Amino acid sequence: MIEMKKFFTLFLFLTLSLIGITAEGQHFETLFPYPTAPDTCTTLESRCNYSTQHFWDSFDATKQLKESEDSLLMLAMTDFLSILRQANPNIGLGAIRSLMFKARANQVNFMKLANAANWVLYLHNYGMRDEVYLTFVQAVLDASWLKKDQKTLYKDIARRINNTKLGAEIVDFNVTTASGEKRKFKDLPVDSAEIILLFFTGDDADSPLERTRLSADLGVNDLVAQGYAKVYNIYVGKKTKEHAAEATMFPSWTLLASNDAGNSLDVRFYPSFIVLDNKFTVMNKNIGVDAIKNAFNNQ
Repeated sequence: MIEMKKFFTLFLFLTLSLIGITAEGQHFETLFPYPTAPDTCTTLESRCNYSTQHFWDSFDATKQLKESEDSLLMLAMTDFLSILRQANPNIGLGAIRSLMFKARANQVNFMKLANAANWVLYLHNYGMRDEVYLTFVQAVLDASWLKKDQKTLYKDIARRINNTKLGAEIVDFNVTTASGEKRKFKDLPVDSAEIILLFFTGDDADSPLERTRLSADLGVNDLVAQGYAKVYNIYVGKKTKEHAAEATMFPSWTLLASNDAGNSLDVRFYPSFIVLDNKFTVMNKNIGVDAIKNAFNNQ
């Protein structure tokens, strides 16, 4: 039997070999013909590199996109990013810069591309490296004609992502302990923990349920009891006194409140997690309770 990893690689290779056939031969509608990697590209990465570099060659950035084509643009962006994921990182970032530079010829198309990237990479948490989305963001910020409110929005997004960049140390932020003490987060002791779970909850309907689910999980509880993991439940809502009063209900957690975290960090939904190591390096972010439960129960 073919190993799963080998099967996935073979499947993706065969899929990429079909990209770029003429519209008459396609089984699905696309905004423009996708490129076909030449036979000289004999490895998965080389085929992905070629397809990433040439993906938008048949896209006329100067021709105004119709509203009816918006869904096809979204599909194209999704397909492009799926291939880019397997390509050399520098080639991927270069392809984004090239695309957005050409798209400056039509401001409406430019913003539609930026919004498509925003939807796929940011709002839907595509799991891509931060640099990929930040390259789109920088292209938008470099546009001299960008409206002030749009520039402010994208600057804020870039700031929060840079404060919470995967593989980098998280920025410090203000918290209030259950006893009412004002502290900096990094001043709190991590003890012997190798993994730090920042569990962000708010006033949304899902937060109480997800807190209960996490607190009842045997795998998480076992690793917390061993001192391997530490849970900081960081509440960003308005009922801070009620949150602090619940500290006895979660004795193995550290309950905190913060008006600063939501504005400083790349937290895209509640409830969700940012996972740190004991040096405050961001290992993962914007993941839900199920992902944490699965990870901890497979230790």
